[in-house]
Amino acid sequence: MHPCFRSEHCYCEENIYLLTQTFRNQLQHEEEVFPWDIYVVFISNDNKTVALWRQKARKEIVVWDYHVILVLRPRLATCSSDNEDCPVNTAKHEAWIYDFDTRLAVPSSAGSYMADTFPYLFQTEFELNDQYESLLRVIEANVFLDHFASDRSHMILRKDVEGRTIYSSPPPTYPPICGPTAKLRGVVMNLFETFVSMKVPEVIRASDVGENVGEVLDMHGFLAWLSCAQAA
Repeated sequence: MHPCFRSEHCYCEENIYLLTQTFRNQLQHEEEVFPWDIYVVFISNDNKTVALWRQKARKEIVVWDYHVILVLRPRLATCSSDNEDCPVNTAKHEAWIYDFDTRLAVPSSAGSYMADTFPYLFQTEFELNDQYESLLRVIEANVFLDHFASDRSHMILRKDVEGRTIYSSPPPTYPPICGPTAKLRGVVMNLFETFVSMKVPEVIRASDVGENVGEVLDMHGFLAWLSCAQAA
C-alpha cells in the first residue's frame, strides 16, 4: 500500500506531488479495482500558524505556516438498498493518510493520524488558541497534479558573494515542479495564492482555477469528509 518513495526535507508539497503522481501512474490501468479516491490536503490558516503534534521536526508541538498530506478515501459503492455489503465505506475501509513529516506510521489510518496529530480535537484537557487551529483545503489528485507550480522562491534566503542562491533547506536535485495546465498558462509559482491560501469561496471548479482550487473545510468539516459523511 505504500509505494517506494524518498521524501525531501522541508519540501512537503513536492513530496506529496510526487507521491500523488506515483499513485496515478500505477493506477492508470487499475482504476476499476482501486477502492480509494486520492486527495491532496493543504493545512494552514489565515495567520499561517497551525499546530501539529507528533511531527519529526520537534518532539511535542510544531507550528507550521502550512503542511501538506495525501489522503486515500474509500469510494462509496453504488448499489441497491438490499445489498448488505454496501456502501463500502465502513470502519473496515477507513481512509489512510500519508505524511512524510510525521513520527507516526506512513501511511496511518485516518482515525489514528487525526487523534495523534490534532489531539485538541478529541481530548478535553487540551486548550488551543484560535490562531493555531487548522483549516484544510481538500483537492482532487488530478486537479493538484495539473495546476500546481512552484519555483521554490519561498525557500530562498539570499545570494552569496559569488552569486549563488542560498536556500533555507537544500532544494531537491530534480527541476522545480510545474503541472501541465500551469505550464500552459505560464504559471511558475502558485503555491501560496492558490493552495496554501484558505480564502473562500469554498468550492472552485477545475475549469475556473485562478486564485483557489478545491474545498476549504474547518476541522469538524474535515472529519466529516474523512468519514464520507455530509457536514452539517
